[in-house]
Amino acid sequence: MVEQWPLKPLVQGSSPCWGTNFMNLKSKNIIITGGANGIGKALADRFLKESPNSIHLIDINPDVLHVAESIDGKAHIVDVANEEQFTITLNQIIQDVGSIDLFCSNAGIEGHGTLDASNSIWDKNWQINVMSHIYASRIIIPHMLENKNGYFLLTVSAAGLLNMPGAMPYATTKHAALGLAENLSIMYGNQGIKVSALCPQLVDTNMLKTSKLPPEDHPLMIDGILTTEQVADYTVQGINDEKFLILPHENVLRYIQGKTYDYDKWIEGIRKQVVKLK
Repeated sequence: MVEQWPLKPLVQGSSPCWGTNFMNLKSKNIIITGGANGIGKALADRFLKESPNSIHLIDINPDVLHVAESIDGKAHIVDVANEEQFTITLNQIIQDVGSIDLFCSNAGIEGHGTLDASNSIWDKNWQINVMSHIYASRIIIPHMLENKNGYFLLTVSAAGLLNMPGAMPYATTKHAALGLAENLSIMYGNQGIKVSALCPQLVDTNMLKTSKLPPEDHPLMIDGILTTEQVADYTVQGINDEKFLILPHENVLRYIQGKTYDYDKWIEGIRKQVVKLK
């Protein structure tokens, strides 16, 4: 029997409680960072089906131009790690459309290694996986507060809830991103700002294609690799229901319950998984 990641689930048959819709995307103005490919592109395609008023895509990759054209949206070639450039772009979009209803802070990179990872890798992960969310928050949250309404979605990763051995810069910065999402929800939730953290496990993206996959009997593989389209569907439902945690891989809910129930046992279990992979 394969050991669960990271501990035997405490709640059997648990699944997200979806039902009553609160937030809908019809006639809304939407911004998505990391929109050139992967989850960002899939979100744009999926949001289009909800009949939004506008979709603005931000990415450093020029492919964002083609994606925006395919959905009749607008593209902005911007480095989200460059605060000045990013801030100017966001303010310009706000000026153009009047209000931002949904901001998807989706840009992210993966940093492998442990203590051997270079300062450059740590800095890139910190700038994109954490600071880009903060740069966006400094513009978008005050704007939404003025409107007394708005939705801020952060693409975090299950690595921010659990961990990712062998990718210390990535896992560490994703934990920080989750902490930011929690703080945004705590500080501004009573003022009309909704916040969600999207936390999938393995997703069929370019990031995954450049990574070494664990063996087939590893719990991550057993839980499955989702398509970006599947993640986008889960995201829309989670936004509609205004769920803080959006978990496309439903077992993640049980894993974090196991982690918090007995932290020491959880860490011991992860150590065993690391040994198996060596």
